[in-house]
Amino acid sequence: MIGFDFSSPWLTKHRGFAYAVPILFVGIATIAIDYMARVFMAEPIGLLMLSAVIATAALAGFGPAVLAIAIALIAFQYDITPPRDFFVWKRNFLEIDLSEAPRLVLFAVVSFIVSFVISAQSKATEALRSSRDELRGAVEDLKRTESALRHADMYLTEAQRLNQTGSFGWNVSSGDIFWTDQSFRIFGYDRTTKPALELVIQRTHPEDRAAVRAIIERASNEGKDFDHQYRLLMPDGSVKHVHAMAHAVKDPSGGIEFVGATTDVTAARITERKLRLSEAYLAETQHLSHTSSWAWDEIRREFVYLSDELYQLFGVEAGKESDLLQTYHDRILPEDQPGVIEATRRAIRDKSDFEINFRIVLPDGMRKHVRSVGHPVLNDEGDLIQLVGTNVDVTEQYEANEKLQKAFDEIKRSQDHLRLVINAIPILVWRAGPDGAPDFLNQPALDYTGLSPDQAEIGWPRAFHPDDKKAMLIRWSAIRESGRPGNLEARLRRFDGKYRWFLFQAEPLRDKSGQIVKWYGSATDIEDRKLAELALRESEQRFRDYAETASDWLWETGPDHRIIAISEPINVTGLVPSHWQSVTRWEVAADLEAEPEKWRRHRETLDAYRPFRDFVYSIINQSGSRIYVRTSGKPFFDVNGNFLGYRGTGTDITALKRAEQAEHDLRTAQAELAHVTRVTMLGELTASIAHEVNQPLAAVVANAEASLRWLNREEPDLAAARRSVEWVIEDGCRASDVIRRVRALAKKSDMETLPLELNQVVNEAATLVERELVKHSVSLRTELAPALPEILGDRVQLQQVIINLLMNGIEAMEPVTDRPRELLIQSGKDDTGYLILRVADSGIGISAENASRVFNAFFTTKSSGLGMGLSICRSIVEAHGGRMSASNNDGPGATFQLLLPLHREDI
Repeated sequence: MIGFDFSSPWLTKHRGFAYAVPILFVGIATIAIDYMARVFMAEPIGLLMLSAVIATAALAGFGPAVLAIAIALIAFQYDITPPRDFFVWKRNFLEIDLSEAPRLVLFAVVSFIVSFVISAQSKATEALRSSRDELRGAVEDLKRTESALRHADMYLTEAQRLNQTGSFGWNVSSGDIFWTDQSFRIFGYDRTTKPALELVIQRTHPEDRAAVRAIIERASNEGKDFDHQYRLLMPDGSVKHVHAMAHAVKDPSGGIEFVGATTDVTAARITERKLRLSEAYLAETQHLSHTSSWAWDEIRREFVYLSDELYQLFGVEAGKESDLLQTYHDRILPEDQPGVIEATRRAIRDKSDFEINFRIVLPDGMRKHVRSVGHPVLNDEGDLIQLVGTNVDVTEQYEANEKLQKAFDEIKRSQDHLRLVINAIPILVWRAGPDGAPDFLNQPALDYTGLSPDQAEIGWPRAFHPDDKKAMLIRWSAIRESGRPGNLEARLRRFDGKYRWFLFQAEPLRDKSGQIVKWYGSATDIEDRKLAELALRESEQRFRDYAETASDWLWETGPDHRIIAISEPINVTGLVPSHWQSVTRWEVAADLEAEPEKWRRHRETLDAYRPFRDFVYSIINQSGSRIYVRTSGKPFFDVNGNFLGYRGTGTDITALKRAEQAEHDLRTAQAELAHVTRVTMLGELTASIAHEVNQPLAAVVANAEASLRWLNREEPDLAAARRSVEWVIEDGCRASDVIRRVRALAKKSDMETLPLELNQVVNEAATLVERELVKHSVSLRTELAPALPEILGDRVQLQQVIINLLMNGIEAMEPVTDRPRELLIQSGKDDTGYLILRVADSGIGISAENASRVFNAFFTTKSSGLGMGLSICRSIVEAHGGRMSASNNDGPGATFQLLLPLHREDI
């Protein structure tokens, strides 16, 4: 069943449908009247029409009900007009029957009253419902407000706890004091303790109690706000720094109450002390950024800080503060000195910023224009304690301004040449009215911005970068209000849409009464300077990134060379940074007694304040392991040249040291193995060595016997005897040389590199294997290129390589019976600066499965071999800076190739 809420006519909210309701309901009533009149022979028109009006008023409101009354009256009249049938067309239905008029009037009046009452009731009901809903909303809002207040109080308490700030209230007349929970925590009192001024005095540090009492008494007597800082001495002996401030208000009785807050600023004080440690780093940063700065102590009446750049600006050698102070005012031109002095005095007197331009003359006669900007530093009482500022070399800008001023002077003298002169200046020139609106741009400015002369007033401001426009307008407004020359920096759009940084400078033009009539200015392109500043910032950030991500650690020592700061990466050594605090390098060194001379020289370097690099020492970490550290350092000084300590880096090179030791052990082992191989090889070459020695010894005996025969003649043939003796000497030297080479091969010694002729080394090695060649029926053929450059190498080790390759070739051809056994030695030079040596045989070659393992240690195809020969040969060649390879020949056999670098003097 569908129900309607007649207390709230819903169709009043849909006015398009509201006035269709009376037509619908009256039409329904008309049909019902006609049906009832036919069936029941009754006349229900009045009741049904009234029902239609009532329904319309309930659903659609009073306006549609009036329309329903009008339609019902028309239906009444149509029904009264004969014939009595609604569905028959009646031409005379507008003729009113006076006998029916009372009934029509009565229906209209009753319907109007009923409609009005129903509509009024609906509106009243709706108003009551709206009031009820609003009341419910107000109650809900009140509940939400109460909840929000509870949460706000909770948030305030938590915020005070996190911010270490407690609130308090103090009624001076009654002496009542209110503290929040955080105030109790700050002063270290229990929550049940009743706050009192005496409790505050008791907690105050003895050195600050007098000052705190004075502030409390002054606040009680004068009833003014107070703001001060003091220290608290806690029961455990710790010290807190607190900041108390309060605002004075009057209570309803006229008494004074203070409402304020107390903040624990101990952490801030600690941070301040840490910031002081970074002042040295700040000085280094100023040096990198080439900023000239200074600080004047008004109380001591002296400069307390002068940056290094200031020395360079005034042509004084860095560090000579006395010379700079002596010549500071002497460098300033006499006509500019009064202005500098007056600006400084005014800044001190008025405690205000100042900006002054002056000129200086250097010893070489060069003049510089300097812009000095200063700012006063005040203490808590508002007294001036220091002036800090910067000096900037603006010579180039002044030269440009001088050119501009000359151009303006020329303009004043000749108005006919005004535009020509301004347009000839290679910078952007503009002019504006007293209100700041530009009314002239020179031709370079028009060409740069792409504006026409009539677009200057509107187009010039629009040419600024959107991000700079607001700041530019604020600065320009401040310059105009000051009535003094000024400048600003902003980006200006070029005609092609590209923005560049410009320095805008403005000068006022005044009339005889002192009123500004025009502003003249210039715009200088400073894009390159901005890019340089950006590059400097990126460079500084890059340095920070390098320092923060480097594997090294950073350290700093004081004047006594004890470590005062060290970065965290030192943990890679297994040592905790805190263990390094307040110790010297030699107090933790493990090699102090083992290497006293090294440490003596290092201490001398430190005492002489000289930088040092790559100083290596060892320490013992917590696990008992030896750690090797490589460190470098540089001394640093204060502005007065006093030595402050060293700063530097440290690196854990334990792995490198251990790798060097392992490499040394490996080389020693390789040398031992090579020596064993050579001795073994000499055993195999015993017959050849004996043959080589026997030949010259037999010749010595034969020549000696011949010499005796020449001498035993009746007439001794001294000439023939002399020749025989000479042959004896030659054969003796030959035998001695053979023995020397054999002893060199057998001798255990380190590698000794000398300039060598490769062909000579080959011939010496071939001589030692000559007997083996004959024994195995092997012919040796050499193709040695003449006049080869020298190489730098060890003769014995290279002979060992060649002998090993020749012996391997002889053994590789031992199974060959169907072809000649031939060894070929070739030497030559390639185009890459290497000598080539090839040893080729006609043996069985290298199998495919062994090709990749032929140089591996302990790999051999011989039943009695150790597999170390070729491995040692390749190690010897690589130690000489060369390469060794093996390959099969196109025909039978294999070839081993050596590439050896040339001696540098021969390249």
